[in-house]
Amino acid sequence: MRLKISTEMGGLSEYMFYANIKRECINRLLIPVVMFALLIIFDKSYAIEEVKIGVLSYRGTEHTYNQWNATAQYLSEKIPGYHFEIVALNLPEISNAVENQLVDFTLTSPGNYVELESNYGISRIATMLSKNDGVSSTRFGAVIISRADNNEIKILNDLKGHSFMAVSPNAFGGFQMAWRELDENGIDPYKDFSELKFVGFPQDKIPLAVYDGDIDAATVRSETLVRMVESGRFSMDDFTVLNRQQSTNSKIPLSTRLYPEWPFAKNANTSRELAKNVTMALLAMPEMHLAATSSHTGGWTVPLDYSSVHTLMRTLKIGPYISLRETTLKSFINKYKFWIMIAALVIMSLMVMSFYISRTNRKLKENDSILRNEIAERKQSEIKLDNYKNTLELRVESRTSELEKANKDLQKSQQALHNLVDITSQPNLSHEEKLLQLLENGRAYYVLPIAILSTLDNRAPQTCIISGDRSLVADTIGPLSQQCVQILEEHQDQPLDIPDLEKFRKNKIVCGREGLKSYLASAVFVKGKPSCILEFADIKKRDSRYSHWDHNLLQVMAQWIGNELEKQAEIEEKQGHQYELARVARASSMGEMAAGLAHELNQPLTGAINYSSGCLRRIEQGDHNIEKLKQGLEKTVEGATLAADIIRQLRNFLQRGDDYQCCASLNDVVLNITDLISADIKRHNVELTLNLDKNIQDVRMNKVQIEQVILNLIRNGLDAMDDDLLMNRQLTITTKVIEEFVMLSVLDTGSGIEQSTNTKLFEPFYTTKEEGMGIGLSISRTIIEAHNGIIGGENLGDQGTQFYFRLPLGDCA
Repeated sequence: MRLKISTEMGGLSEYMFYANIKRECINRLLIPVVMFALLIIFDKSYAIEEVKIGVLSYRGTEHTYNQWNATAQYLSEKIPGYHFEIVALNLPEISNAVENQLVDFTLTSPGNYVELESNYGISRIATMLSKNDGVSSTRFGAVIISRADNNEIKILNDLKGHSFMAVSPNAFGGFQMAWRELDENGIDPYKDFSELKFVGFPQDKIPLAVYDGDIDAATVRSETLVRMVESGRFSMDDFTVLNRQQSTNSKIPLSTRLYPEWPFAKNANTSRELAKNVTMALLAMPEMHLAATSSHTGGWTVPLDYSSVHTLMRTLKIGPYISLRETTLKSFINKYKFWIMIAALVIMSLMVMSFYISRTNRKLKENDSILRNEIAERKQSEIKLDNYKNTLELRVESRTSELEKANKDLQKSQQALHNLVDITSQPNLSHEEKLLQLLENGRAYYVLPIAILSTLDNRAPQTCIISGDRSLVADTIGPLSQQCVQILEEHQDQPLDIPDLEKFRKNKIVCGREGLKSYLASAVFVKGKPSCILEFADIKKRDSRYSHWDHNLLQVMAQWIGNELEKQAEIEEKQGHQYELARVARASSMGEMAAGLAHELNQPLTGAINYSSGCLRRIEQGDHNIEKLKQGLEKTVEGATLAADIIRQLRNFLQRGDDYQCCASLNDVVLNITDLISADIKRHNVELTLNLDKNIQDVRMNKVQIEQVILNLIRNGLDAMDDDLLMNRQLTITTKVIEEFVMLSVLDTGSGIEQSTNTKLFEPFYTTKEEGMGIGLSISRTIIEAHNGIIGGENLGDQGTQFYFRLPLGDCA
């Protein structure tokens, strides 16, 4: 298009003119560009190109698809317009597929890749990251194994004359890696084995053949053996790993060198753009993506150097280097054998002469070197001897000083321990006095002015004991610092030793009050849990931390304080327990005595009623004799007062009457009671046997009342065996489940009970003891029946007497 512009246009007109031209050009160019872009988008949206990935199937076709289908799906999602498909192939099939361009990409072993690269020009674009036990690696190796109980094969040289199994002559991890190690140890697998057996893929059948004893030794990829062990087919201890190599991952056994992992390669006919997109997608694959976890990999990395694989094949003269094996040496020898013989004779003569000369020179050099070394060693020895003489006295003095200091520290620690033992073993000291003396002993040992024992209960912090200068910690409630308490709770096995609190405060950690310059603390454990904190502080800072022995003594002191607190808690718990048992005994006793007391209440109340009725009849009949009415009312008041006194006495005796029930184990109740009454059992010289069913179920009960019943039965058994002539004194407590009941029985070896008294045993106030009240078994029956249970007793003849009760299983499951 040609345009003519007038030179006479003004500035604004000229600008508008050029703007219109520019807009027109843009419109003419934009429309084709947009149409072309829409065409490309439309084409890519509806044209899906199939891309095939040939994968070497070393553990079977099904395993290959399960392992790599997620990777194909991942590439399909990341690269629009392409659908990736996995093709499982063995070694011959993968070569044929690459040669005939039946696949676009290949995922194969390093050895097979080098051959395909040499023969068909494929090129790697990424290297697999193998993942074993959470550790990613770019290299892998093979393992050579035999049965652990095969004593004939313990090292590689023992393999000569034995059978050997591998995957294939062309299998890199399944044979060639092990072949190189065998070759370097002077073993030719094609000549030195009694049988060399190739069984193909999958590799799983090779370790099984060794495990079953069908073959003497074999080689597989290391990860194959590990995964079979993890699947539970056999144990690693069932095999001997030959030529074991050092591995960064101790769980992966190795018999060979490490080689680069499998490469992901593009074929020669695959477009560079598609290969670029695949490479970017593989490198961007997340480590925890389904494609990575399904393939047991940690994703992909940039393609590695496969020169080590070339070195292996060059050494073994296989693959691209098989031509080295095919050199026509025989024809060359036949052609030049005369000259070769002459050259060989000349070379041999020269070699003999050279050997003789070199041997002579070597001996001379060796003798000269020996003499020089001896001279140098003598000079070094003289120098060391002089230095040793010069420093010997200083070292002796230093060592003596160290031993004296260690001896003083040891004596100081022993004295502190003796003091701790004396304090804890004094029976005349109270609980608080023992704790105070323990703190004072520790304060004296560490030479510190203040020691504090505080609780660790955040809801109600409390300072238990203070030893030393109280003015340093005035108005202190609980530990000196909650931050230090948190540090101790995080490091429970270590004391907190701060020589200089000022340095700690610079880190925004405050331990102790203002004015304190050093700090030492340890947690106090009660029943395995931190209960208190033992703190020492000083107004002076220290030059260094306390020694290891000082820390140990602090922990011993904290442990002994914890033992004292635990003993005190057990004493208080037993005292409360005995109080509850006494209260239940009183309540149950009054329940049985209620029937006996009913008559005493009925008589005064009946009298009061009769006198009141008589007074009312006199008034109704018009008899207003004041004296007689007064006598009748006095008798009424007297009877009512007597009844009230009886009721008041009952109320005062009972005091508490709660009936709290919970789900509990009958075994736990038995253990609590036997522990409580252990002193009485020893005093009666009775042997206690507990046959407690470990699988017994919990039942709903009032624990204190059931403990009272068991206590009554045990005491009856002890009393029954309280005979000076009785030698065999055994008390057996048994628990077990019978149908829908939990049963407890108490068997004693006493004189037994008479058959005639069997029906009266559980009646109130009936007893066969001279000083008995006759309410123990009656109370026990009342408690058991209140729990919907059954109680009874029977004479077992020579075996003794057995009392038992059964409680129904409830809703405690």
